[in-house]
Amino acid sequence: MKQNSLRFECIDIFRGLTMALMIMVSNPGNPANIPPQFKHASWNGVTIADLVFPFFIFIMGVVVPISINHRLEKGTSRAAITRHIFGRSSSIFLLGLILNGFPFFDLSVIRIPGVLQRIAVVYLVSALIYLLIRSIFKKEVFQISAQLLTSALLLTLYYLLLKYIHVPGYDKGIMELQGNLVQYIDLKFLHGHLYSPNWDPEGILSTIPALSSGIIGVIAGMILTRPYSRLIKMSIFVGSGTLLLLSATFFNSIFPYNKNLWSSSFVLLTSGLGVLLLTFFYLVTDILKSGRFLMPFKVIGANAIFIYFTSQLMGASLWLIPIHDSVSGKTMTFRIWFTERLISPWAHGLDSLYFSVSYVIFWMVIMGFFHLRKIYIRL
Repeated sequence: MKQNSLRFECIDIFRGLTMALMIMVSNPGNPANIPPQFKHASWNGVTIADLVFPFFIFIMGVVVPISINHRLEKGTSRAAITRHIFGRSSSIFLLGLILNGFPFFDLSVIRIPGVLQRIAVVYLVSALIYLLIRSIFKKEVFQISAQLLTSALLLTLYYLLLKYIHVPGYDKGIMELQGNLVQYIDLKFLHGHLYSPNWDPEGILSTIPALSSGIIGVIAGMILTRPYSRLIKMSIFVGSGTLLLLSATFFNSIFPYNKNLWSSSFVLLTSGLGVLLLTFFYLVTDILKSGRFLMPFKVIGANAIFIYFTSQLMGASLWLIPIHDSVSGKTMTFRIWFTERLISPWAHGLDSLYFSVSYVIFWMVIMGFFHLRKIYIRL
């Protein structure tokens, strides 16, 4: 979409905040001093770092009905929209494979799942589901009901699969790293192409609940674009976000919060937080029109995939250049050398955080330059 087409400030700012957190989590200056909340939970539990990916999938879902409706209103055929959806998802998936293969591109061991790959799959399926449901039901209340039912069924199905399908060599219902159904399926079909020898956080089966995260975002986008009064929209968002959080608390007792498994309770928790955070940004930017102080987040949110791809390439190249430190006599990566020489002496143990924040500001400056020249790099 062009910048002057149908857009909501709150969407770019939400996505920008998510990108800022992603950059901070993925680029610690000193691995020994990473704040606990910027580390992923080892298994059960949730940290700030664990919110980044589901937030991105949620806000991607929000954009789906806005983009598709915009194309339909311009007279674009459903066939052409479907081709666009497949083309865009294929491009994102390919970018993910490029990141995983960089720099050697050894296809015999290349990791097949990944962050961009999951984004591509969730976008593909959630967009096609929205297009299909929109074709079947004319009234939006039925469209939203069908989306809600689909999301609930996916979360329920996923829980039942993990709870009652027996993994060879283990008791059924294992929810730990070793012996769960997610791991079993990934090892069976993607052995040698995973994040680690026996696990991948973006595997095959756990994409099912991630799709539910995307669909909840789609529903939020449908409500956001309806000609309801602002008060009604705010009420719906606050009420639904609170209900999602209450449901997450209940579900947590039987299927704990777990990003690695993308557990059903994790979907409800992150989606509820996502809805409430979107509501806050909608209030500040689109209703009160007082979000100028959030502009740095907007400029990086408007170029999210480009920033993710480029920053990941930098993380796999520039930050890993070996530097011989004349003071300590050690050889270290450029990122750690930069942190220890320029930040650690005055940071009082917060050097890793300061490096990450500085790197976020770096991207805000670059994207701010692009924004002033109306340059937006999107798929």
